[in-house]
Amino acid sequence: MSGDTAADPPPTRWVLTLTLAWLGLWIAQFAPLQVLLPGLTSRVVTSTSWIRVVLVFGVVAGVAGGVAAVVVPRVGRSLDRADGSGSGHRAWFATAVGVCVVGLVALGLQTTVVGATLAWSVALLGQCAAGVVLTTALARHVPPRYQATVSTAVAVANAAGVVLGTALAGASGDDFARGGALLALAVLVTCLPFALTRPPPRVDTVTTAAAPDGSGPGPATRSRRPLRVAFTARSLLTLGNALGTTLLLFFFTYDLHLPDAETFLVEVVVVYVVATVLTAAVCGPLSDLLQARRVFLVAAGVLQAGAALVLALSPTRTDVVTAAVVIGVGWGAFMAVDQAVVATVTDGVEGRGRDVAVLGVASSLPQNLGPLLASLVVAAAGGFAPLFLVAAVVVLTGGAAAVALPRGPGRVRRAGAPVATSRPGR
Repeated sequence: MSGDTAADPPPTRWVLTLTLAWLGLWIAQFAPLQVLLPGLTSRVVTSTSWIRVVLVFGVVAGVAGGVAAVVVPRVGRSLDRADGSGSGHRAWFATAVGVCVVGLVALGLQTTVVGATLAWSVALLGQCAAGVVLTTALARHVPPRYQATVSTAVAVANAAGVVLGTALAGASGDDFARGGALLALAVLVTCLPFALTRPPPRVDTVTTAAAPDGSGPGPATRSRRPLRVAFTARSLLTLGNALGTTLLLFFFTYDLHLPDAETFLVEVVVVYVVATVLTAAVCGPLSDLLQARRVFLVAAGVLQAGAALVLALSPTRTDVVTAAVVIGVGWGAFMAVDQAVVATVTDGVEGRGRDVAVLGVASSLPQNLGPLLASLVVAAAGGFAPLFLVAAVVVLTGGAAAVALPRGPGRVRRAGAPVATSRPGR
């Protein structure tokens, strides 16, 4: 082991607990949006118009996303004041997971739109707050040279969470109470190990640029432009993905008129997940090796835009599977560096937990506004082709925005060591 512990990789055990916790949080986010909420909405909305059902589903998801966007940044500010050794953060994590579990159980019991909205708001709030703790942990305890590799583990958890969560919710059929309880149990089991594991020593990083006189600004005076760029790119890439994927069940049912829409959705999700995992497994380590992040985000935008155009122009069963592969490759490239990008742009900025929380909103809010915006587009257009065209434009814009991000991760220093100055890396 190197004598410079700040440059050593984080302990495997801790990374596994981090990955497992993310698995639970992805289950908590995607399973309700893909299966539980659409099913509940179809049951409680008595209208015979499928467009009305889609709109109500979008409103429920959008309101919950708005609640999380308002509250979660406060959680980030509280993390900045918490015990920096990790025990304070783990307490916040345990509390947030508890809130999420209660919300999921309550969601499965709802019989009204208002009740479903309140329950999902509680569940999403807990999920987002717990996610802020995990992202902050990666930024604080993983050296930059390993951040994309650890981010790849998070990407794998994302993909596995989509499959496992969809399977758990789908296996419950119309028994939504059972589905909510199963999801809550899965979240509890996967998140508990992280709450009980002490993190490795904190690692501080430096990515400050040299001033014209040769003296670099201190951490608290870092430009906030990279934060704004990262927020824009992350928001648009996530929103574009959500626009193209959150209404797939409705798309298969009402546009393609597939008699096996739910079964086909599972098949498409599996294809998407395999492509995501394989791509992330390559892109994460490659990103660390090249010390580069932006190119993967740009590629993510281009690939997902191309897949959305396929769905808009040629919506056949075979083309859907092809698009799922391409979207998976693009999403895998994005997820492989996403956590690393957050760690890089919040490095050296005062109030890191607050900024990580804001960037968390850039991920969670689009995921939940996506169904609302998608339903509005479908309702206005009377079909799904314009929706996929909009998704292509949004995700391509997100990839273009990523060009303005810093070139690469920062340099490592031990916590408490003096801040060194250097020119930005690649």
